[in-house]
Amino acid sequence: MHRALVLRALASISLLSSLVAGCDCGGDPPGDACESSTDCRSTQECIDGTCVARTDGARPGLDASGDSGGACVDFDGDGRCSDVDCDDMDETRGGPERCDGVDNDCDTRTDEGLVEICGGSCSPSCDVETIPGAGGWMPDGTNSEGVIVDPSGALTLGRTEATSFSVWVANMDDGTVSKMDSRTNRELARYPTVGATAPAGSRPWNEMCAWTRTGGNCPSRTAVDQNFDAYVANRAFYAQGTVTKVANREEDCVDRNANGVIDTSRDLNGDGTIDIATAEFVGVEDECILWTTAVGADNAWPRALAIGVAPPDALVGDVWVGTFEGRQACRLSPVDGSTINCVAINNLQPYGAVSDSMGRIWFVDRSGARRDILGYVDAGGTTFTPAAPVPDAGFPPNLQAYGITVDADGRIYIASSASDPPILRYDPATMTWESATLPLGGTPRGVAADEMYLWVGISHESQAFTGALSDRVEQLRLSDLSHVATHRIPTGRQPVGVGVSFDGSVWAICQGTNSASRLDPMTGAWIEHGVGLHPYTYSDFIGFGLNVFAEPRGRYRFRQTGCEAGEFGSQRWLGARVNAEIPASTEVTLWVRVGNTPEEVEAATFIGPFPAPIANFAGPPGPIPQGRIIEVEIRLVTMDRRVAPRVMSIELAGECTGS
Repeated sequence: MHRALVLRALASISLLSSLVAGCDCGGDPPGDACESSTDCRSTQECIDGTCVARTDGARPGLDASGDSGGACVDFDGDGRCSDVDCDDMDETRGGPERCDGVDNDCDTRTDEGLVEICGGSCSPSCDVETIPGAGGWMPDGTNSEGVIVDPSGALTLGRTEATSFSVWVANMDDGTVSKMDSRTNRELARYPTVGATAPAGSRPWNEMCAWTRTGGNCPSRTAVDQNFDAYVANRAFYAQGTVTKVANREEDCVDRNANGVIDTSRDLNGDGTIDIATAEFVGVEDECILWTTAVGADNAWPRALAIGVAPPDALVGDVWVGTFEGRQACRLSPVDGSTINCVAINNLQPYGAVSDSMGRIWFVDRSGARRDILGYVDAGGTTFTPAAPVPDAGFPPNLQAYGITVDADGRIYIASSASDPPILRYDPATMTWESATLPLGGTPRGVAADEMYLWVGISHESQAFTGALSDRVEQLRLSDLSHVATHRIPTGRQPVGVGVSFDGSVWAICQGTNSASRLDPMTGAWIEHGVGLHPYTYSDFIGFGLNVFAEPRGRYRFRQTGCEAGEFGSQRWLGARVNAEIPASTEVTLWVRVGNTPEEVEAATFIGPFPAPIANFAGPPGPIPQGRIIEVEIRLVTMDRRVAPRVMSIELAGECTGS
């Protein structure tokens, strides 16, 4: 839209010139010389070196090589063949609707969608630009997240390689968290689980975990948010429990010492392992550790950890922590870790947590003394609602919950270590419980679901932590909880946490061998790699459950430049029309910010949401300010994993006001 008025004037001059050149003022065909029909107008053909009028309006088509091919009928000479031109007798009709007072697309409506974004009228000053241009949508690591371009060229939700292949493993007895690459099982970085901003009373990062006295941070659960940043819960028995946030991408880290580089853990020698005795490990001053915050009182034991669905004005949800001894669910700000509020949870002693697509945060009890072991905090974050109790008939008497997960239908799965049957499923829609047995028995710990299967880590070969350390991950079918296969880890023992990654791999965190094991379900091949001392986690430590089942979402940003301030006046951005398919349970919104320079745009706050398909920038939540440059962020959300919105294009309207 740069210098729109000048471009329109130049276009008018060009059109006038072509009309004058094409007029012979005598009514006869112009008779221009030609070598082929491509040298002539669309309504002419080349015969004996001269352009003459076609009697049927046909013009030659072009094949893939650009040579003349089959005939194309174009009676009105507008460049569109009759088979795609809705009115081939009128050159103003055919193709997409334009803001010109004509029903261009022949749907009996005139200027539909364009009048609304041009401020109520199709005045000549309203300039409409279609995004994307000829190159199509081009998502990359700098302008987008969570979106792909589908085979038809539409922007839609998808998994992004830049942000979704990290696996976060809490190492209980050396106070660190390992960041692994889910495709290669190589260790990319390692961080202490408390940073330089740790509150007073926090234990040093490098103490071994003490279960029966004060000592160590005892990190256990990790969770991953919508930006794929990681959070680690430090239980810190008999001391101050904390949660720490670590940035996944280096561009989100903070150069706190202002030395111009990010001082952070890296695999400097490329061997796939972080040596914490070298420069590969930075320690508490690591600039990718964003914050460490206290949760609850001393000896509260932060155990359960989950990320909530993001509110409409944010891309990342709040952090939810269940304190086992505190018997509360506390909500933290993902920005700085400050406590927003804490909720009483019916005296549950929470061991795990998971969020669903309705924004509910589910907590499961592991006191072993009750049947009402499950309940949720509502999306507003203020009210706890118990689930239906586990029935007595047909279910085990002793419920010792460990892992918890959710599937695409919102059903909750729990692994119970000391019961038979050991796998429980709760359906919130019917408020009913089901159960499943494991053919080889054992002690189930972590659970994770993908689109078809439930994966269960077995830590011991016998029930309730007895017998030899296990090497098994069990695979169950979600449709009926039937057993599919037993997968044995080659050398890893005592798998506790289990997770599913975006590349399709399944992960088992093996506490007995200080290792993380990656299974390719398609081939049955395992890759094993060492991590820290006594790794631990029963949570969504890859972010698959949140970002696939609870809240798949993505974003795409682009900038557009209007007229030069002072030369043609100032730029006013009027509105936008989103050409998209938006199924039920999905949403497309626009967020915008404006400035006269790129620096001003970067410093401005996004205004939104403007709901698709028509966004009027003068109305709520606007009006937006004037400015030469506009940045538009398209946000796509679905509450149903099986469907996603598709954005084909956006028509952006603006005008140069008087100077």
